[in-house]
Parts: sequence; C-alpha cells; structure tokens
Amino acid sequence: MHGMNKAKREEGRRSRRSFLQTALASGAGLSAAALGCSHLRSHAGNDARIAFVTANLVARVSGYRFELARWGEQHKQTVAATDAAAWRSICREIAAHGFKAVEVWEAHAAPEVMDRGRGAAWKAILDDCGLQAIGYGGGLSRKTLEICHWLGIPQINGWIGEHTPEQATTLCREMGVRFNVENHPQKSAKELMDVVGGGNDWLGVCIDTGWLGTQGVSGPEIIRACGPLVRHTHIKDVKAAGGHQTCLLGDGVAQVAGCIATLKEIGYSGWYSWEDEPEDRNPFDSADRNLRWLEEQLAQRA
Repeated sequence: MHGMNKAKREEGRRSRRSFLQTALASGAGLSAAALGCSHLRSHAGNDARIAFVTANLVARVSGYRFELARWGEQHKQTVAATDAAAWRSICREIAAHGFKAVEVWEAHAAPEVMDRGRGAAWKAILDDCGLQAIGYGGGLSRKTLEICHWLGIPQINGWIGEHTPEQATTLCREMGVRFNVENHPQKSAKELMDVVGGGNDWLGVCIDTGWLGTQGVSGPEIIRACGPLVRHTHIKDVKAAGGHQTCLLGDGVAQVAGCIATLKEIGYSGWYSWEDEPEDRNPFDSADRNLRWLEEQLAQRA
C-alpha cells in the first residue's frame, strides 16, 4: 500500500511533458527590498495579454544545450537549482525583456520542494519584479493547486494525470483553481475535449500551437471546434511536422498567425503565453522579436 501511495504521489508530480515520447510517436521570509527587482524599467508599452512561459528556460541549467527526449532530466536539475536567488535572476531577466506576466513551469515551483514560506518568497519576487503569475504549467494535483494559491495563480495548464473529469472537477472546485488540458499527442478537438469530459466551468483546453504543428494538423480548425472551451494558449512555432524543433513565431508550420486570428474570431479573451524551449540556444535572444511579433498580431483586427 505504501508503494502504491508513493506511485500516486509521483504521478501527481509529473511534468507537463512527461508524456513527450508518446506525443512524438503519434528561501522563505525574504523581504521585497532584498529581492533586487524594484529598479527594473518597463519595456512594453501596451497591455496585451502576453506572458512568458518559464519552461522556455528548460535548458538554462545545462548552458542551453540539451536533447528534448531528456526533458525529465532537465526538469529534475532545474528543481534542484531553483533557489530564491535563481528565481530572482529568472524574474529579473523576464521583466527586463518587457514581459509583465509569467506562466510558471512546474520545475520552478515544484511540489516536492515548495511550502507556504517558499511560496511567499516566490510571490514577493514576482511582485517586486512587476510580474503577474497567470498560469502554472504542470500536472494537476492537490499540491500543485495549493502552490497556485500561494502564488496567486488562477489556472493550471498541463496534464490531468490519473484524475477522471469528475474527480478533476471536484478537486478544482474545492480549491478554486481551474484546469486546462494542453494538447501534445492529440490530433483532434474531440481527443482534447474527451480528456476533460467535454469541459465545464472548471475544466477547459489549453491550445499549444507548436504541438498542433508537430502533429501536422490544422490549428485554426481545432481552435474553432473547441470554441469557448479554449481557456488558455501556448503560442509556439516549429520548423516541420513530425518534429518539435522550435523557431521564430511565424517562420514555421504551426499556422500561428492563423491560430491567433481564429482565437479572435471565437471571442477568446485569455492569455497568449509565448513558449519556445530550444535545445541549442538561449530563448531570451529572440524574446524581444517574438514579443513584438505577438503584439503586432494582437493589434490587428480579427
């Protein structure tokens, strides 16, 4: 029984990319003054709902060199490396590139190391750097929902784990945090909606444009079919179907501009989380360009 409980706990801690291979086959008590972000300038001049996904920094612990198939190893190394100083450094750099909102990757606020005091310190760093935490990228569990409370996060975007839609709904309603399933191996709106039992006030869909490109399917078509169940987005581009090599937004096969136009068409009013998890480069090198590209796309009429 102890072994079974342990296995269930580990399942709840799964990274939102723990099913990557399947997809391809088919410091408490710190004061704000001590955190060192208050002097940062604001670089973005509008109020577009664009966020930086901290999973972009999956390769940070290995000098921005890793293999996508070894995501789990990078996840573990990131958990071990992310203390208050590391989190402060990450937030400072995100803010310096003009972002005002972040989606927190599970490894940067991991269930196995987070507690209420650490959560308060992480939240103070976010606040001092002028960053709003708008999502948590990870698996659904009572602990990750608790972390969302500590960081002021309204939704988890990732994988439902072993929960049935009914169990997930009960848990989310109890904790007051929504859950959106992120597409990876799924190739149709039905496959996505089946995971959340057709969706409800607490369960919805997070569209990842990059993975739709990887699967070689029409993002606009799937977005239109999911309609109001689309509650969140990960905006990413990939070079070719069948692989997941990321590239500048608009330069790949993921129909990102068309996806954004369709989101506007269906009345989507949520966040656009920029996601790029390169295996061979620092994503901050293209952050300014991609932020401007997204701002331009969102400024256009639907």
